[in-house]
Amino acid sequence: MYHLIIHGTIYPVTTPQAPRRGVELGNQAIVHDGAIVIKDGLIKALGPTEDVLQAYPNPEQVVDAQGRIVIPGFVDCHTHLPFAGWRADEYRSRLLGQSYQDLGRGKGGIARSSRQLDTQSDEEILTFTESLAREMLSTGTTAFEMKSGYGLSVEGELRQLALIHRLKHRLDQRITATGLFLHAIPPGYTPDNWVDVVIHELLPAAYERQLLDAVDVFIESTAFTPEQAQRFLQAAQRLNLILRVHSDQFSQMGGTALALVLGARGIDHLDHISSEDVVSFGHSHSVAVLLPAATYSMNHKPYPPARALIDHNAAIAIASDFNPGTAPISHMPLIISLAVHLFGLTPEEALSAVTINPAYVLGIEREVGSLEVGKRADILILDTDQLESIPYRAGHNPIYQGFVNGNLIRL
Repeated sequence: MYHLIIHGTIYPVTTPQAPRRGVELGNQAIVHDGAIVIKDGLIKALGPTEDVLQAYPNPEQVVDAQGRIVIPGFVDCHTHLPFAGWRADEYRSRLLGQSYQDLGRGKGGIARSSRQLDTQSDEEILTFTESLAREMLSTGTTAFEMKSGYGLSVEGELRQLALIHRLKHRLDQRITATGLFLHAIPPGYTPDNWVDVVIHELLPAAYERQLLDAVDVFIESTAFTPEQAQRFLQAAQRLNLILRVHSDQFSQMGGTALALVLGARGIDHLDHISSEDVVSFGHSHSVAVLLPAATYSMNHKPYPPARALIDHNAAIAIASDFNPGTAPISHMPLIISLAVHLFGLTPEEALSAVTINPAYVLGIEREVGSLEVGKRADILILDTDQLESIPYRAGHNPIYQGFVNGNLIRL
């Protein structure tokens, strides 16, 4: 049996080759009065409603979109789930003038999230994370990345990845797993000592247990240097893992240039990117992953130069950076609004940046990120026939109806 969506204003967000870059980001072909056939969790057909109804006359269920916009489910390529609690008091401290770096040097920041994980049982963490994933699904996120990085020990990181592995089988959304093994320096280690442990113990163990899709590193003055990151990333590269890098969030350290040379799929933050690296992005296969919720939550300037990146033919993705310290926001329609208002993206560019491009970053662009025959039926029907309504109505949830893996989303 199959289901139909009919009479939709469909934005398929298809592209000959992901990721979309430069002017292509904003070029959205539209199927007016379009229909989609869903069968066995996949998209079976897409085209004009009249043609689809003739070819598929006996559906089990019909959803009449009545001219509303139909888009791919949102793909969030940068979160820090799973975590085990919030840090709202640190937010208050920042409002009163304390810096994120100062909090991290004390008992707050990443180390605090690590302690929160340590004090919670596996089932408590799974239950908490599932509730957050349902929240994300209700605002349209049908695929997303989870990271380790709060374990801060070999055992802790492996535990976090094992929890992600279990969540892959417990959630309706498509999940990928990233080992953010160089996030912060664990107690009792120097940075170089920890890099050695990661390369020789943690990375092989996680790889052998098939817990990894990608790896990540935080290059920053309070974390790891490009030289330390390079050793780790090259070790991961030898295992054919996807490379990710946090770079240029608070300062310029050469992390972006390194990531571009190594061919990282996603290079994230980029608030302080150099003009030379902006140009280099346009000649690379890497995606500039911008995180407007973090910029907003931290009240941080300068903003990453999104328009300059696009003008230099870069590929752009937008993600949440969902975490309890610097970006406690998972609401993708709001994040689209922030990207448009703060970074200067058009609504059409933002749509590419939260669908097909982040799918490419995660290595799942053949499964999700666009509405194409054979892909997962992750489909959103909006409560509007105007795409610009998403950023215009900041904070509003525009999801009228949706499907994840072919199943109706319970809003």
